[in-house]
Amino acid sequence: MVERTISLGDYVTINDVRRVVNAAKEIGMDEQLIVSMSSAESDKADNIFSVLVRNNFECTSKGASNGHDYYIIARKRH
Repeated sequence: MVERTISLGDYVTINDVRRVVNAAKEIGMDEQLIVSMSSAESDKADNIFSVLVRNNFECTSKGASNGHDYYIIARKRH
């Protein structure tokens, strides 16, 4: 499985959401998209989840063991 990663950094902006939208359009059935962001910005993850769900993705989330990073893992629905 091919992984594509987008790092949103320490502060999530509307431009970051647009980057996720553009990436979602390019993801195939045999790929997954991993969106990483600061755990301090995880409250903005709902915006990312809604974009991905509208584009037919299944999403899970995971916090890193270091407590500083937050990940959204998305795969196209079959």
